[in-house]
Amino acid sequence: MAFWFVYSIIAILCIILTALPLVGYCDCAEWVKIAVYVFLFVAWFSPILIWNWQTKKNISLKLYSIMAKTGYFLEGFAFLLMMTLLIRDAVWWFLYYFSNGWLIISPLKNNIIAEANLITVACVLVISLYGVYAAEKLPKVLRYVFKDARIKQNLKVLVASDLHINKTTSPLKVKAWVEYFNSLHADAVLMVGDIADDVSKDIKKQIAELKKIKAPHGIYYVLGNHETYFNPFDWEARFASLGWQILHNSGANIENSGVYIAGVPDDRAFNIDVRQSVRNRKNEYTILMSHLPTIIDKAKEQGIDLLVSGHTHGGQIFPFNWLTKIGNAGMVAGFYEVGATKVLISRGTGYWGPPMRIGASGDVMLIELKPE
Repeated sequence: MAFWFVYSIIAILCIILTALPLVGYCDCAEWVKIAVYVFLFVAWFSPILIWNWQTKKNISLKLYSIMAKTGYFLEGFAFLLMMTLLIRDAVWWFLYYFSNGWLIISPLKNNIIAEANLITVACVLVISLYGVYAAEKLPKVLRYVFKDARIKQNLKVLVASDLHINKTTSPLKVKAWVEYFNSLHADAVLMVGDIADDVSKDIKKQIAELKKIKAPHGIYYVLGNHETYFNPFDWEARFASLGWQILHNSGANIENSGVYIAGVPDDRAFNIDVRQSVRNRKNEYTILMSHLPTIIDKAKEQGIDLLVSGHTHGGQIFPFNWLTKIGNAGMVAGFYEVGATKVLISRGTGYWGPPMRIGASGDVMLIELKPE
């Protein structure tokens, strides 16, 4: 409830910041101004309605899917429009002021503002549609190689996170992801949280597709924050029924490989214990799975060689990557070194909220572990 209250305050501010440059300073008809405010209100407040509709049984799945995807698209479009207008006007005023009106046309001219707004809206729409394409396409594969004397055999480890499977996700889409994962011929698969984003009984067909993931040395899973919103213990049981190994402050070694896989759940819903997760390791190369990368200090304390995480989505929509960096120990996506511990953060396979990715393509990570 508190989240939606804060969201509502932010949404109202965003509506004002968008409407003022669009219709506040130009001579347009009153009905146009009203239409703009109504559109922005619907765009920014539709996520609240969608969230409430998610568990309603009197709404058909098809209707819910249309409303959810449309509503979240409008929210993403409205956000991009606001940011573009703010950046445009800041640059416009800066150039106008420092050129003394010699090089740049005044941003106060009504006819110029109207034309500039039409061009801006058109450009943002094109960018938004590209963002939808970028979000729907298969994730790119980021490849990394790590060598260590403790590793006894070559291993290919696939890291996937943030599929965010929900009732609007087509089983065919999940099937395409699974086929893509299998085409990489990984020996082990690490599913680093936020795989599901719904009640388990509502997405049985989608989850059934995940059973087709092939990995001779096992599939390992840790809870993300979104599974905790929909009965995390049910999700752990559901994924265990697929044959996945659930790592909840626990770990396991990959037989005869010299590699130990540890895992902790999302630390905002559970007490995490990295020390407990590695208590059974011998002298082995240790990978720690954690949905959140913010546990890096605890990983360092326990001598973790490699921390693999997700959660950030790489920001998903520019310029959220800047905010994401602030909230995740200065890390957004890709490879980092923090002391002796290496960190890999996936941007994720799916998306959350607006069905678009801009400046943050989805990815999976294929790690090659080799003896040194």
